[in-house]
Amino acid sequence: PVTGEMHFFGYGFAAPYLTYHRANATGELVQSEVIEVPGPTMMHDFAITERHVIFMDLPVVFDAGRAMQGTMPYAWSDEYGARLGIMPRGGSSAQVRWLEIEPCYVFQPLNAHADGDVVVLDVARYPEIWRESPADFGRACLHRFRVDLASGAIREEQLHDLPIEFPRVDPRREGRAHRYGYALHLDFLTSQQASALLRYDLSTGEVERHEFGPGRAVGEGVFAPASADAPEGEGWVLSFVYDEARDGSALVVLDAASFDAPPVATVPLPQRVPFGFHGSWIPDPA
Repeated sequence: PVTGEMHFFGYGFAAPYLTYHRANATGELVQSEVIEVPGPTMMHDFAITERHVIFMDLPVVFDAGRAMQGTMPYAWSDEYGARLGIMPRGGSSAQVRWLEIEPCYVFQPLNAHADGDVVVLDVARYPEIWRESPADFGRACLHRFRVDLASGAIREEQLHDLPIEFPRVDPRREGRAHRYGYALHLDFLTSQQASALLRYDLSTGEVERHEFGPGRAVGEGVFAPASADAPEGEGWVLSFVYDEARDGSALVVLDAASFDAPPVATVPLPQRVPFGFHGSWIPDPA
């Protein structure tokens, strides 16, 4: 949010398994860096701080046998191991510091930031997934890794026990210290759909819930600040909500500071919006 850079990566089932890229604010590709990992890991996402790039090398890997059978080609591996890799922004593969963690899987990080020599990473963490089949999902809970780069020590902590997915922060706080987070209250063990959004206050530990009611399925909540210089948490959370009764969707706007209150706006849409994963709020440049 400060430099306007875009950080992204590609992963594949053949070497090089992982390649990191960085583009500047004008869209020019300024770095492409092969990152050495031991095998074809499925790295769904990663995180940045103002000074670091954080890779999650976790034990879901490509299985050629499954691919040849025409099934889901990625599966849990007890042999692969689990690591966090922390690289200086603009650094090289040789500068990545790999630190082992307990086996787990992460699709979505909430955010990361640096606190002196400590890198803090908040994620939706699964104990494991896809051990026997693509239907094998555990519950993801909000989890924090604290990595002390001076000593190499890692502390892991579950921040809350509610099952979640698709955590988001105020986009102005990406890579920097954050107080608030938003997530779907989603338990894949019982449903493929969510009917509620959560708001975390990571300073107080308070969690607020907005329940949309039976027969409604809610998508990822996207935070939109009230203004460019509004304090963190002052703004709105937007989401598409499907209403089964009318077989239609609406854009629903919640006040982030009064999260469990009725929506401040509900905009019925002319047709159902198919279920998707991610959304973005793009301010009007005018």
